[in-house]
Amino acid sequence: MVVAQDADGDVATVEGAQIRRARPADLAATRTVLARALAHDPLMDWIFGLRADRSAAVAAFLWGAIEEYVLAGNAWLAVDDRRAVGAAAWRVPGTEATGADGGPALPGPSTLGLLLPADRVVLVREGFAAMHDLLPDEPHALLHFLGVDADRRGFGLGAALVEAGLAGVPDHLPAHVNTTLESNVAFYVARGFTHVGAVRLGPRGPQMHGLRRPARRP
Repeated sequence: MVVAQDADGDVATVEGAQIRRARPADLAATRTVLARALAHDPLMDWIFGLRADRSAAVAAFLWGAIEEYVLAGNAWLAVDDRRAVGAAAWRVPGTEATGADGGPALPGPSTLGLLLPADRVVLVREGFAAMHDLLPDEPHALLHFLGVDADRRGFGLGAALVEAGLAGVPDHLPAHVNTTLESNVAFYVARGFTHVGAVRLGPRGPQMHGLRRPARRP
């Protein structure tokens, strides 16, 4: 992995791709690259099954969260020649963007109902409830989404995106991540996370692993 840094020590380039914080103008690119990268993740397999428009369905599913994280300054992009080839998005307490109050954000929790039949929505929400058992009770930063285009994996972009996000987590907060990919467990352990448990998302759902990284300062 070839890494160059800017004058302030922030990661700037990894294998020809710039690692930088996503801006509001990057909303569509951030959503699209994550949907493309995660469309065949076991979690998305379980939620959406075999549908021809799965990448578009995943993009619609991620829309609200990605918008929140980008506007809060908690999303990072890997950009090569202006094309987004990877992204990471975090939920960090106390960093929420503020603007005009339009009432409860839409479509909000109704998103799943717009994408799935009602009986499927019930199963997915029950699986999500099981996943919450993995989360810490204390305030924490959550790496919610990480994805890199298939043809750019194995070159350190995912690791650089994770490290960039970790550098932005306040020192007093632990970090947490969930993953349904067994191969990702070792990836996150190598970044300082510890495996804390696993749950099955419903009788036919994938196994979700939880990993945690301690705060830099107690």
